[in-house]
Amino acid sequence: MYLTRKLKMGRTDQIDALARRAGDLWSTIAKWHWRFVDRQGYWLSKAQAQAMYCKGFDGMHSQSAQAVVDSFYDALQSWRKKRKSENYEGLRPPYKQKRYFKVQWKSSAIRLRDDGVLCLSNGRGEDPVLIDWPSDRKPKRVEIGWDGEQYEIRAQYRIEEDEEPKGDKTAGIDIGEIHLAAVYTGDESWTVNGRELQSLRRQQNRTKARLDSKIDQKEYGSRQWKRLIHAKDRQLDKIRNQIKDLLHKQSTRLVKTLHERRVGTVVVGDLTGIRNGLDYGSRANQRLHQWAYSEFVQMIEYKARLHGMTVKRVGEAYTSQTCPSCGSRHKPRGREYICGCGFEGHRDVVGAANIRQKYLGPGSSPLRVAGEMASPTGVRYRPHMRCKPQRCNPASPNKTSSERQGCRPVG
Repeated sequence: MYLTRKLKMGRTDQIDALARRAGDLWSTIAKWHWRFVDRQGYWLSKAQAQAMYCKGFDGMHSQSAQAVVDSFYDALQSWRKKRKSENYEGLRPPYKQKRYFKVQWKSSAIRLRDDGVLCLSNGRGEDPVLIDWPSDRKPKRVEIGWDGEQYEIRAQYRIEEDEEPKGDKTAGIDIGEIHLAAVYTGDESWTVNGRELQSLRRQQNRTKARLDSKIDQKEYGSRQWKRLIHAKDRQLDKIRNQIKDLLHKQSTRLVKTLHERRVGTVVVGDLTGIRNGLDYGSRANQRLHQWAYSEFVQMIEYKARLHGMTVKRVGEAYTSQTCPSCGSRHKPRGREYICGCGFEGHRDVVGAANIRQKYLGPGSSPLRVAGEMASPTGVRYRPHMRCKPQRCNPASPNKTSSERQGCRPVG
């Protein structure tokens, strides 16, 4: 599997020129692709576009030029796939021309020198991009793109999964809003608290509403309007980074706990399409559409695989409404599930137990659930575990490797 490492690198004239060349190539492909469609009714294939527009394209490595074509046709394929869905209305294919575009390098254009400098080739006769690199591992793929304030390096590494012996336990995970995750392993259970995430979401919504109100009172394009726009972007970016940091810390702690409990298989409830056709009012809809369940599940999946665990997804329809003891179904009120058969338990843990049982199947050993399920252990977020991002500077050809600052913490 591949992992991506992101580093900030500021802004340089060389990267500006490369991004401009990539934007010119994207615009050329988008323009002529749709001209062929409109005038001749013919859809160019990716191989044809690469042969027509990438050959002899100066200022970039040949594979970097091909990567621009790959990005255009990936976007086109994504549009074709979404067009078949029910919510197709309003979706448009990639057609806009771009002034700047991300620059990508594949493995053959990447070289890590002995002095710790990452060398990204730009083709014959062009100066390569030189970057002081904080790692002794050569990335398989490198991308430089604009993050809104500066250029950002995104380097992909191939990571081998952990070869340590797996455990034999199966854990079911129910993803929620109040509790980010409720886990049941058959003999113990715990929940991951999501109140900190809810607090950040409320702060995000209040900040956006307050600044939008001030922006609406200013003249469009005025100096005060621009200052408020920049202030809004800066403050919301900070909150988004805090939310992402929280999700990373909670998912890492959850996976480490599963690994310590000798869990070999992780079963996560599949929430695909949960937002479709639901209307609970403006406030509830806002919370539902800001629910970061997909991002959190993806973090759990790849971190679990790094620890040698197998990750599966199963549908979680009615899992929080079904009694794990007698199998009857009713919608509980509050956080406790109370069944007429005498069973009592935490509603989210009941959902996790039923998700686990769905994967194990009806022929497996029955759940070891007594009349009353033991209360789960709570896991809270620790803000002091927050990681600091790194900033990476381009390598200076006039300095030795010992004189270069390389990457330094931001904070």
